[in-house]
Amino acid sequence: MRAKRQQKSTKKLPWYRQPMLLGITIGGVVIVGLLVLIIVFSRPGESFQVTRPIGQDFLPEMGDLNAPVIVYEYADYQCPACAYFAKQYKPKIESDYIKTGKVRLVFKNFAFLGQESVWAAEAAYCAAEQGGFWAYHDKLFASQRGENLGAFSKPNLVRFARELGLKTEDFQRCLDSGRYRQKIRDELREGEAQGVTSTPSFIVNGQLVRGADYLRLRELIESYLP
Repeated sequence: MRAKRQQKSTKKLPWYRQPMLLGITIGGVVIVGLLVLIIVFSRPGESFQVTRPIGQDFLPEMGDLNAPVIVYEYADYQCPACAYFAKQYKPKIESDYIKTGKVRLVFKNFAFLGQESVWAAEAAYCAAEQGGFWAYHDKLFASQRGENLGAFSKPNLVRFARELGLKTEDFQRCLDSGRYRQKIRDELREGEAQGVTSTPSFIVNGQLVRGADYLRLRELIESYLP
């Protein structure tokens, strides 16, 4: 009987009742969660550490500056077709052409669908002050709820910044200042001068492509590659 009691007392506890193993498991889950957030909400070269005005000459771009093909994308953050392109096709362009040094992609605002389009464009540039343009760009397209129905109200735009880990007070001051309003107007006029009448539209080495026509866009990109 004594031997049986000793054997029972030394029986191994389940892992979830062992403090050390439980702590390691919880810590692992937390680390994995943080890594997922970093992957989802960050882009190469982005950092949320610096806050400074970006200036009128700022271009939100990705890719090699010496790439043989330059693609200018004109888009409105309230445009459903623009959101579709951002979610479905931009990742393909990134993997097939941008990361391979073949394409430089430059984003331009064509904010023509109403006041919330302008506010959203301003907010993206305010996020750019903290190195978070592309993360905020993706957040906007993921948050569409119809045109001028409040999805891109200023309180919501500030909330998006907070959720992305931006410095909220700096972002709020930037958004309230309206300092990028003229830049957004200038981009609209520039697009109109280039023949842009709808979104999304793309200018590939000087040639205009209208709509989220990925096959046509890819065909044109390939035509300029050696």
